[in-house]
Amino acid sequence: MKKPFTKTIDGNAPSVRKMDFEALENVPRYYFNDNAIMTHALNSFHVIFPEGERFFIRSVKPFQDRLKSEALKNRVKAFIGQEVQHGKEHERVWTSIRKFGLPLDRIARFYYFTCYKVIFKLLGFLFGPKINLSITAALEHYTATLGEISLKHDLAKDVQGDMKKLLVWHACEEIEHKSVVYDVLQEVAPSYFLRIVGYMIATVMLWSYAILFQYWFLLADKEVSWKKFKEDRRYAREQMAISVPPLYKGFLKYFKKDFHPDQMGGYELAEAKLATL
Repeated sequence: MKKPFTKTIDGNAPSVRKMDFEALENVPRYYFNDNAIMTHALNSFHVIFPEGERFFIRSVKPFQDRLKSEALKNRVKAFIGQEVQHGKEHERVWTSIRKFGLPLDRIARFYYFTCYKVIFKLLGFLFGPKINLSITAALEHYTATLGEISLKHDLAKDVQGDMKKLLVWHACEEIEHKSVVYDVLQEVAPSYFLRIVGYMIATVMLWSYAILFQYWFLLADKEVSWKKFKEDRRYAREQMAISVPPLYKGFLKYFKKDFHPDQMGGYELAEAKLATL
């Protein structure tokens, strides 16, 4: 990073932090503990996040003027600013992925067309713009939950260089703004049915694309032999054993009628981890 920062974590007033990581365009081929399975799991999110962040912004913007609270309006502005920065930083990793001859651009084109030109166009036609807001609130719950799990168990400890800093920073900010879109949804469309429909759609789409792209990268990677794949599975399974149970608990909590993202906590943890960068 070229500059340090001093803005602390505050869920009631999120801050936009321009991190400017220096080495994302030149990360090693397997930057996650020299493990192809875990590296390509993260590479799948590097594809999903940039356009996903832009979708989040497009989803919340139509409802900004309908909000009564100035505080919530300001939180939405900060949310949009943070998502812009997240998309930019993750997209910078694309340069590194391309250098290894991986089909990043083909995957990104497939993702953009199938997700945003087909699936979301159809959902918008059937349900209107509120379904996008509901899906975004659901995905924000997932990213905040994943962020908290990652920070709590230090899952990025074996990630190299600025990639580790990127993951920690992103996790902290996902926790910081996790309730923004949910609060917008509750103000403009407080329907439990809409919230859960959006959640189920988000669940299927997120994990379908993430797993598909992970294995697309693995199959296209000429350096991943069957021997390396088998060797890498043990470490990958250890990571899954740590992350999946709390992720499943977080999944179930969203179904509670009185659920709110703040019930998940994590603000103090994010503050402590952000201070280490």
